[in-house]
Amino acid sequence: MSNTHNYSFIIGRRKPLCKCSIFAWALLLWALSCSTAFATVLRLHPPDDRQLNFAALSTIVEEETGIRLEPDASNVDGDDPIESLLDGSAQLAIVENTRAFQAGIRTVLPLYQSVVHLAARKDLSIGELRGSDRALKLQIVHNSHTARLVLDLLLERASDLPKDYEVWQPGDPGRPDVLFYVGPINPQNTSWFPEGFTLVPLSRFDAAGAEFYIDGISFLVPQLRSTRIPALTYSLPGNEVGIDALAVDMLLVAHKDTDPSAIYDLTRVLLEQKPRFAAVEPAVFRWMSRDFSLGDFTFPLHRGARNYFERDEPGFLERYADSLNFLVYLIALLFTGAVAFGRWRARRRKDRIDAFYLRVLDLRRAAGFDDPKRLLSELEKIEDDAFTGLMDERLAADDSFRIFTGLAEGLRRELKDQIAYGRTIEPGQ
Repeated sequence: MSNTHNYSFIIGRRKPLCKCSIFAWALLLWALSCSTAFATVLRLHPPDDRQLNFAALSTIVEEETGIRLEPDASNVDGDDPIESLLDGSAQLAIVENTRAFQAGIRTVLPLYQSVVHLAARKDLSIGELRGSDRALKLQIVHNSHTARLVLDLLLERASDLPKDYEVWQPGDPGRPDVLFYVGPINPQNTSWFPEGFTLVPLSRFDAAGAEFYIDGISFLVPQLRSTRIPALTYSLPGNEVGIDALAVDMLLVAHKDTDPSAIYDLTRVLLEQKPRFAAVEPAVFRWMSRDFSLGDFTFPLHRGARNYFERDEPGFLERYADSLNFLVYLIALLFTGAVAFGRWRARRRKDRIDAFYLRVLDLRRAAGFDDPKRLLSELEKIEDDAFTGLMDERLAADDSFRIFTGLAEGLRRELKDQIAYGRTIEPGQ
């Protein structure tokens, strides 16, 4: 019976342990699921998949940081990325550096360089458009802000282009006459280029020629700079020769309220894992660098990115170590000088009180031989001089002064006793 009871007791102890173990595993799985559910998610305004391999980009970022990049499903290609940041539908966007400053938008990093590609129909005859009722049909791929800016500059100067134009959209009847595409120089990506077109330099329609677009453009638009598409870069008509073009930085931007720690990690992985990104998109990420000037950007740097770039900067004590050392030395010097001055002044006061000591001692030695009334009068004068010196700060009310007053008080009692007992000496005696 006792064995049976013991066996039952052992079985009874095992059952609660199993329940606790199951509960612990359930709690662990719940914690893991919660950590996954609350992982940092940053929505990126929908990038152009023909320019950027978003899937590869997001995979690398999530592997290295745990941050999951997701495309903003509420926006489509051509929508304004700045608006998507301001309305909160996205936390990140890729914008051209020619965009005007907008409060609340911050730069994370210049990702890559885009170039203004200009293509025209092979059979386009500008002369036939002059005097006709048909406006020039222009296609601006992805509704590029830089392309519109360059178009305005081109129409201001071009003598061969009609001033009337209309923006042609995919799905509109006919074909466009001229196409603007702003994107990285990437011979592997020509899906934007339609059949029957040829690449042309901006100077084809501009009497000012290439000189303006090479040397003069930066005076009007500092964010644009001249570049060149080397000959035979593309297997496209018109690129049998080199083509002068314009380049602009593509900025990864975020709203200023986006979590600084997430932006810090994103900046870190983009720069430190550049070889991985460049292996996926060499035409894009080979331009990425930490060496840039903030003065070249439309938007100031995000606090999280700034924290990353300044992580190795010397602290306050290191930065001002020489100045602080000099200040400490100066304070020590002033303190030492003040102490020395105090000691010198104390010695001078001591020397002055010693003179009063001698005068009182002279009176004390004459106490038995001279008139006590006259000596008492002399003593009072000495005390008056001493207290006047004390008030004028030529003497200090220290132990020496207290000894002096005690000595004078003793002599005063002695002289008064002599006067009280009639021990006065007449003058001439």
